[in-house]
Order: sequence, then structure tokens, then C-alpha cells
Amino acid sequence: MKRIVLLGLVCFALSGCGDDSGSKVTNEFLVGKWECKLEDYRSKMKNGKFTDYVSDGFNIIRKEEFKIENNKLYTISKTEVDGHTFWESNDWEESDRTITHTGQIVEKKEDNLTEKSTNSLIKKSHDTYLMIEEYIKTPNEQYDSEDDIEALRIKTEAFCTRIK
Repeated sequence: MKRIVLLGLVCFALSGCGDDSGSKVTNEFLVGKWECKLEDYRSKMKNGKFTDYVSDGFNIIRKEEFKIENNKLYTISKTEVDGHTFWESNDWEESDRTITHTGQIVEKKEDNLTEKSTNSLIKKSHDTYLMIEEYIKTPNEQYDSEDDIEALRIKTEAFCTRIK
């Protein structure tokens, strides 16, 4: 009986081994080909509060390939919206994704508005990651209504899977 309990405890302890979810997305991790399914959401200000996010409803697929040259990350990509090519890069371009997607809030204040953005990369497994980008724009208290600044909140989630 003790052996069965001990075997069960060992199996339980080992069940989490090899799962690297939650660890950091690095340039080396990104090297290779990826397919990302994007969901765009919007929210507007109503009665002083943002409404719940509503999906834009587009079927967006982004295919990317990353490589490292001279210790720099480069990417080439193609984006399709509802089956039509929307944007395509034909040349390798330097990428700063792991530098800009730290999860930190970046805030910028101007005379009449405040902009906040947060960009994150979350490693789900050795073959998947989640990229989340959120942008919030709100008028400041000294807002001049002649500037016609509309408060809004936009969120993009990209679930990316390595192409083998």
C-alpha cells in the first residue's frame, strides 16, 4: 500500500515537469515560423466607465518567421483578414518585440488626453505563446470639447502556434 501511495506521489510531482508555461519569451524562443490568430476588441466610454470589450468580428491570421543575425531579431510576416492579404513584408525587418512587450504600462500625457498602452508576451508552452496589446485613450480633466477626443479602449490578443 505504501508503494502505491509513494508511486502516486512521484507521478503527481513529475506531472508538471517539462511544462515551461509562464517562462519568459526570448528572441531565441521566437526563432522559427509561427501562425497567430488575432482577436481585436473595442470598448467605449459610457457614463464615465468603459463598456465591456466587444469583438471586431474579423478573422485575422498572421504568419511570421523570426531569425537571429548578429544578435538581432528579424521578422518577415504576412497578415490575412477574412482570407485577403492585408499586409505583407517581403524583406526581413528588425524586430523589437521582446523589448517592447514587457507587460509594463507606458503612459503619455498631452494637453487634452492621456494614452496608456500595455504590451505583453506570455509563453504558454514550448510551441505556443500569447501576445496581448492594450491601448487606452481618455480626455484629461482640462479637456477642451472643441478637440473632439473620444475615449476608447482597444485590445488585441494573438494566440501564436509554432509551425513545424
